[in-house]
Amino acid sequence: MKRRLAMGSAVVLAFLASAPGARADDREACATAAEQAQQLRDEGAFRKARDRMITCSRDVCPAPIKRDCLQWLGELDKSAPSVVVGARLNDRDVTDVKVTLDGELVAERLDGKPIAVDPGEHTFTFEHAGQTVEEKVLIRTGEKNRPLNVKLKDGAAPPPPPGGTTSPPPVTEGEGGSLVPALVAGGIGVVALGSFAFFGLSGKSAVDDLQSCKPRCAESDVDSARTKLVVADISLAVGVVALGVATYLFITRPKATAKVETSGLRVDVAPTRGGGVASFGLTF
Repeated sequence: MKRRLAMGSAVVLAFLASAPGARADDREACATAAEQAQQLRDEGAFRKARDRMITCSRDVCPAPIKRDCLQWLGELDKSAPSVVVGARLNDRDVTDVKVTLDGELVAERLDGKPIAVDPGEHTFTFEHAGQTVEEKVLIRTGEKNRPLNVKLKDGAAPPPPPGGTTSPPPVTEGEGGSLVPALVAGGIGVVALGSFAFFGLSGKSAVDDLQSCKPRCAESDVDSARTKLVVADISLAVGVVALGVATYLFITRPKATAKVETSGLRVDVAPTRGGGVASFGLTF
C-alpha cells in the first residue's frame, strides 16, 4: 500500500508542474485530496475516501488527477456497501424517524434512499416520538442496498371501543377479600397445636414417672401431671377451633378490600391449680 501511495504521489507531483490551466492552490488541494483518497480507501473508510475523490475530480483539478480520481470513484462505488433503512409502526411505514450511524446523524427523516456505509460493525440508532431503537449490524464490502428495518412501539393509549362502552378496570393488587384474618386464625391454631404437643408429651412423661411411687405419690407431683394434661387438652381444642375458623374465613372472605395491618400476635398458655388457661392477643 505504501508503495502504491508513493507512486501515486509521484505522478501527482509530476502533473502539478505541467498543468498551466489550474491555479497553484487548486492544484495543491487536488493533489492532497487524491493522496488522502487512496489512503482512506485502503483503510476501509469508504465514505471519507469518496468525499476526497469527489474533491480531486473537479474541473479545476489537473486533467491527470481528475482522470485518476474519477476512475477511483467509479471503482469505489462498485465495492462500497450501502443500506436502505426503514421503520414500521402498527404495520405501517413511518418516515419521521431520525437515524444516526455510530453517533453521526445520517438522516433527518426516512426517504427510501440508500445510505453509504463503511465495511465493518456499526450501530444504527432510530429515534421517533421519544423512543429510541438501536440495531447493531455487520456490513460487508460490496453489500449493496441492504434492507435494515426496525419495528417501533406505539406509546399512545388504545382508543376506546365504539358505542362508548369501556372494559372493566384491571384488578390491581389489594383488591378482593383480605387473607389477614384467615392467616391470623391459622397462626393461632398452629401455635395451639404446638402447645398441645408440648404439654401432652410433658404430661404423659409425668404420669409415667408417677407409676413408680403409686399409690404414695406426692400430691404436688400428681397436680403437676394433671395440669399438664389439662393444658394439652385445652390447647388441642383451641387449635382445632382456630384452624376451622381459618378455613371458614378463607372460603367465605369478603370481596371488598379489607386491609389489616398487624403488629403482633401473642398466644399464652399457662397452667393453674387444678387446670390451665389459654389467652390470645392480636395488635392492629
